[in-house]
Amino acid sequence: MALSKDPQVGERIFESIAPSIYGHMDIKRAIALALFGGQAKNPGEKHRLRGDINILVCGDPGTAKSQFLKYVEKTAHRAVFTTGQGASAVGLTAYVQRSPVTREWTLEAGALVLADKGICLIDEFDKMNDADRTSIHEAMEQQSISLAKAGIVTSLQARCSIIAASNPIGGRYDPTLTFADNVDLSEPILSRFDVLCIVRDQVDPVNDELLASFVVSSHVKHHPNAGEDETQIELPRCSSIRQVPQDLLKKYIQYARERVHPKLTTADQDKLAKMYADLRRESTVTGSIPITVRHIESVIRLAEAHAKMHLRDYVSSDDVNMAIRIMLESFIETQKYSIMKSMRGLSDLTSGI
Repeated sequence: MALSKDPQVGERIFESIAPSIYGHMDIKRAIALALFGGQAKNPGEKHRLRGDINILVCGDPGTAKSQFLKYVEKTAHRAVFTTGQGASAVGLTAYVQRSPVTREWTLEAGALVLADKGICLIDEFDKMNDADRTSIHEAMEQQSISLAKAGIVTSLQARCSIIAASNPIGGRYDPTLTFADNVDLSEPILSRFDVLCIVRDQVDPVNDELLASFVVSSHVKHHPNAGEDETQIELPRCSSIRQVPQDLLKKYIQYARERVHPKLTTADQDKLAKMYADLRRESTVTGSIPITVRHIESVIRLAEAHAKMHLRDYVSSDDVNMAIRIMLESFIETQKYSIMKSMRGLSDLTSGI
């Protein structure tokens, strides 16, 4: 509770995500919000609206994509890690097998069912077969898995966030092409991800020097035979904001997920409607990823997760602004380089709201 009263608690948590990875603040923000999650709803007990946030991280090799997934596996209270190459449709959803003892058909849960109320991490997402990838469509939106096999007709719960990492076509991301041309993923599955994070390995002498310094210092500090002076080395960081200890962060995330259920007010309705209309217009003009109604729900989920991070009972305008900022950043990153450059001005304006 003392941590939630810190006015900089949001920035401190963002800074504490994957402290062994330098930079990539946009991915850290998205992962932090996915760990807290939004608020699931069940209008009229007829159908569920998911509260879990799905993230796709795509980019050049050697940009710590898999390291982020491994960090989430260690930090989340329940996480299942799998790779696209080693995962099949039945391995992700559920399968039926005959019991060697009773000779009766039994139902075995897959990764998404085992990750219920937690996070499912899929590395090398682009290496999955199209048929296997199609099998998780229902799990990503309706958060259930329906089966009709060997006389067993049932539906299993799969209420989990999905954080996936993939490589672009040809290995490296081409900024002269749109996101849809860079990845071998269909539109139905792309629309189910709330946040798309693009990681580019760009040459920047100043940043490269800081990154090299961070890696060397990290190796010296974490050596198993490091002396007392070496373990006290301060790693160079992007900002001077104090980090939250990892043990406390795990407890804080668990407490917020279980106890805090923020409500959305109608105050920011106009702002959300205007943002959706503007993004729809821009996506039609630029021919990038299509913006659908799911993206409004994504913004609401991100705002609720940000409110949950501050242990608030109601979603404030700050939460909505942060959600819109993340959504805009995600949308701009997926554009061609020339369009992205012209859109940066809009992003700078909204970040100062």
